[in-house]
Amino acid sequence: MTISVVRVDDRVIHGQTMTRWTKARPVDGILVVGDAIAHNELRRKVLKAAANELKVGIYTTAEAPEKIAKGIESKKNFFLISDSPQTFSQLVDMGVDFGGTLNVGPMNTRPNTKILGRTVAIDQNDYAAFENIAKHGVDIQFQLLPDDDIRHWDTMKAKYDSMD
Repeated sequence: MTISVVRVDDRVIHGQTMTRWTKARPVDGILVVGDAIAHNELRRKVLKAAANELKVGIYTTAEAPEKIAKGIESKKNFFLISDSPQTFSQLVDMGVDFGGTLNVGPMNTRPNTKILGRTVAIDQNDYAAFENIAKHGVDIQFQLLPDDDIRHWDTMKAKYDSMD
């Protein structure tokens, strides 16, 4: 069917994903992409438990192109989620077409980040990743919850660029 949401969320699968996003968009399963996540057995178990009845596939960046293509070709609807924009930047560089929109949820404060708004803090690596994704024609939308206002990358980029 389709990839119904493509999202960066540093918590990946959690209460908001299950109670709000899965109600706002059609979803039959969740595809999680991230090397650190795929190689962490405890985190894999926690994410699968958080997804309740939804099937979850957790893949490395190298495995992702094939799995995303299968998701798009299937009769089901999938969420595609990673904890980092760098993962999506790598995917677009690999030629993966996950759709024209990247939704950005929580990217909480970490060392060496600039706080751009509620639950959005990015560093230079995130900035470069968003620039690369945008260069590939993907609309980057910052939105915590489905009914929140959308802020686009150009607005967030201007705010980042204005900070010292």
